[in-house]
Amino acid sequence: MSTRSNIAVQLKDSTKVKVVYCHCDGYIQGVGKTLVENYKNYDDAISLLQFGGISSLGNNLKETSFYSRDWGRKDDNCTEYQNEFQFMYDMTGSTMIEYIYLFKDNKWFVSTSTYIPSKKLKNAYDIGLSYWTKFIPVNTHKDFFIKSNGITEKQMISSLGQLLTKSFSGDNLIVQGQSKKGLN
Repeated sequence: MSTRSNIAVQLKDSTKVKVVYCHCDGYIQGVGKTLVENYKNYDDAISLLQFGGISSLGNNLKETSFYSRDWGRKDDNCTEYQNEFQFMYDMTGSTMIEYIYLFKDNKWFVSTSTYIPSKKLKNAYDIGLSYWTKFIPVNTHKDFFIKSNGITEKQMISSLGQLLTKSFSGDNLIVQGQSKKGLN
């Protein structure tokens, strides 16, 4: 139900790359635009890694929902790779992540997951080819200037949680990691 992404930062004076998972609004007009407009320099970009995985990215760290800081998950840290190639190689075959954002050379880049269906493979579960595009600057992506059409995934999940809480108030609900109490 969410557009998943990874947010990565190439460390200063190094080839090493640190990466965190981001669950909601990973598309260009969501996470991509937020990164370009609000996390403009290395210090801002690297600050996103201090609390590990992200449920939803905000315009600043206070507005961002981190799994460890805000939800108490202790095992949700960032991952470090020796270089960009090792990171992208590790992403091979990952169909759950749709966008990868990388901060390097003082700007944000994006790689998108692309799928080519194949009608020739009839006796297989995966009947196509999935690959990652080469990184391009986020602000040159064809979707960067498309105006958002309204509700974000985070808002939609929150609205569903509130609706479920009203309808099933006696039940012990957990929606997107929040207990019933956290939804009100």
